[in-house]
Order: sequence, then C-alpha cells, then structure tokens
Amino acid sequence: MKIPDWQDLVLEPDILPEPTHEENRLVLWIPGERDQSFQYWQRLSSVPRAEITDESGVLATAAAVIPTRQDLRGLLARMLHSERSEGDRRAFVLPNGRPVSQCGPRGSDVLLAWSEGPSRALSDQDVARRWPAGKQVRRLGRNLFMVAGPAVNAASAAAESQPPAPVVPGGSPREQAERILETARRSGDRRAEASVLADLGVIGLNEGKPQDAFRALEAALPIARELGDPEREHDILGNLGMALLGLRDPRQAWGLFERQLAYARSRNDRFGEKIALERLGVASWSLGDPNRALQFYEQALVVTRAVGDRAQESNLLWQQAIQYAELGQRERAVERGEQAISLLKKMGRPQAAWYGSLLQKYRVGATASFGPQTAEGEVDPRTYLGGSIISSVMTGGPAAGGAGEQAAQGPGLLRMAMSATKAMASFVGGGWKTTSTAAQDERQRICSTCEHHTGLRCKICGCFTNLKSRMAHEDCPIGKWPAPS
Repeated sequence: MKIPDWQDLVLEPDILPEPTHEENRLVLWIPGERDQSFQYWQRLSSVPRAEITDESGVLATAAAVIPTRQDLRGLLARMLHSERSEGDRRAFVLPNGRPVSQCGPRGSDVLLAWSEGPSRALSDQDVARRWPAGKQVRRLGRNLFMVAGPAVNAASAAAESQPPAPVVPGGSPREQAERILETARRSGDRRAEASVLADLGVIGLNEGKPQDAFRALEAALPIARELGDPEREHDILGNLGMALLGLRDPRQAWGLFERQLAYARSRNDRFGEKIALERLGVASWSLGDPNRALQFYEQALVVTRAVGDRAQESNLLWQQAIQYAELGQRERAVERGEQAISLLKKMGRPQAAWYGSLLQKYRVGATASFGPQTAEGEVDPRTYLGGSIISSVMTGGPAAGGAGEQAAQGPGLLRMAMSATKAMASFVGGGWKTTSTAAQDERQRICSTCEHHTGLRCKICGCFTNLKSRMAHEDCPIGKWPAPS
C-alpha cells in the first residue's frame, strides 16, 4: 500500500501540493489564520518509510507538521520590526513561489488518513470513529484527512524511530559509492545498485571523466527501467546527457534533456524543470548557438527564482555572462557577472572573490592562467566544494577541451571561473570555516530523510552531502538546513 500520488487526489481548493520526487511521498501546505501582518501555514509531510496501517478500509500513516508564516507587511514595516531570531528560523518557499519562515516547533503527533480505493469517500464520521480523541481533524480533500493530537503520538513516534537511510562512513564519495555498490550486488538489492551506479556516473562527471561516467550511467539505466522507476530513469537520462556533452556529442545530449524536461513538466516538478532547462542551455552553447542558450537560461531563471534556489540563480546569471561574452556584448556580460557575484556575496560564498577577480580581468581585456597560485585576495577554485556538473562541460569551449593550465581571455576567462564549482569529489579546506561535527551529523541526518537524496547525493544541487555538510557557508537548496547567520 502506498500514500496516493498528490496528482491523483482531489484536494480542497485552499490546499497547496508541493512537488515531490517519490510517488509515496506527500507534502501539502495548509493555510491557517490570517491577520494584518501574517498569513499562517502548516507544512504537512508524510514520514519517510513509515508504516501504513489499515483498519476497516481506513488507512493511515505518520506525518509531521511545521508551522510557518508568510509576512504580509510592506518592506518598510518589515525593516522597522525586524526580528533578531531570524537566523534561528528555517525558510521555505510555498508552491506558489511565496517565501515563508518557520514560526514554531515541528510537530510529530500527526497522521494522514485516507480510505482504500478511489471509489470510497472518507467521511468525518469515519475519522471520528477511528480516532475519537483526535485533538485536531481537518479535511484536506475528498479522500484525505489530517489527524493531530496525543491520540496519535504512539504511531508517529514509532514511525519517527525508524532508522534513516544508512550513511556510509568515511572516505571520498567514490570510495563510499564503491562500498555501497559492492554491498548492493552482494545482497541483490537492485534499487540500491541503480542508485549508486547513477551516483558513480555523477562522480565521473565531476572528476572530468565522461567516458567512465557514461559507462556507469549506461549500466544503471536498464536496472531503473526493470524496476519501473521513471523518476530514477530520468535522473539517469539527464546525467547521461551531461556525459554525452563531455564526450562532444551535444545533439544526442539535447534529445535526453528534452525528455528530462517533458517528464519534469508532466509531474509539475519545478526542481527537475529548472535543471533540464539549464542543461538545454548548455547543449545550445555546445552546438554554437549562444542566443538560444540565453533563452533557455532565462526560462531556467524564472523557475529557479520561483523555488528560491539562489545558488543555481547565481550559476545561471554567470552562464548568461558567458553567452554575452561569446556574442561580444561586453557590457551585458559584465552586468550579468556582477549580478552573480552580488548574489554569491549575499550567500556568503567564498568563491565570490575568485569570480570577481576574473570578471575584472575580463572587463579590462586581461588574460589569466589557471594555475595553483592565486593573487592576494583570490581563492584557488580547486579548493571549492560545489555541486554543478555543468562546469565540467563549460570550462572548455564549445568544441574544445578543458582550459588546463593555458592562458584564457574573453569568454574563456568567465568559463574559468566556473571551475570554482567543479571540485566536488575532493575536499581541501583552504582555511575556510567548517562546521562542527554535531552540525555535520545533523545536516546529514536531515539529508538522509529527504526525498531528493540518493543516499550520497542531492539531486537538486548535485552535491555529495558528506562533503557539503562540512562547509559552514553552504546551505540546503530548499531550506531544510541553512548556513549559519
């Protein structure tokens, strides 16, 4: 038995469904009270791997709620009444693109209840009979209720006590992945095998080894199809497209990205949509069409801003700067570059200094060599932990290999900056601030229960979380754990 896909549910008009990547994962936004200053919302989500109970055709599973509020005040009022505790509250983005912030503790005494079979409508009386001591009962749809209160504490606590997906200790992402692959094959776990082969493909891309990446992803694809797992299949297809770009076959890559985009849109998956649009932009650039690349990047920016992923927004702005440089439009290239750097600084990202240095060189028509030495105030890009595998393709020209140690000028200078997001598979501290062991553990615990996490890698930002969790300046692209303020 599975939690029904929210796309198949008839929800109440005021309930907002949040797109998810797992068919048995449900996340809904429930509006609450509204006053002159705030609209209150509850973020209701099913608990991963929770047991589904069945009593006389009434099904239930553990859930959790996070109370949030949407600020309705004007900018001046918000500035005059700024709250000092802002850094302690998690930020979210509603499915309609509006920002909200947590305003109370997470609650776990909650159940989702529905009836078995679409033909039977669950009634208020059914719910009252099943949970007579329920403190709060709210209808979410024709066939779906939320039940909260002490009466459901035991069920929620049991579900929450389920151990999270195992985190493989120690080693680089490749070492971790190879250990998981060995275990999966020994135990015959085909789902884990497909997942870790896809991770190995992404590792190969980040290591600049597209042929290795292609082999791993090619091995993962038939397993995902055998399992009937379209979500995993399209993740693999998108990364196969990136491997094909690395192998200088952008036309085949284009077709895979189009399939990835169509699937994301069919699922109303905004995260998958923005990734596919960005990749179509890179494929356009690889085919020597910077104007078309700019169009795809602009579409991706719209979606990226709607979901609040500032890290990808800065990447897209920089990629637009590269395309304008390719077209010889220096002023527009500098404008987009400055916007990207401004955003990186707001996020506290240390690679902003490296980007700024190269943008200044581009502005004055200078050249630069990509070597281990950096001028005072610059950051060696190879010490940066990033997530975008786009840079594995864009550090070279449309028909050339990587920049290597040779001098770069013009658009090549801006492409060089993207190498600062490439060094994912090896972490070098470089004197940057790292998080405490406790903070790392908490970040990885949160990631391990997220539907966007493969066990090693975040599918939204592309990062291998055992590395990303160490970096104090990094944060979750969907706000599940913020960088320290």
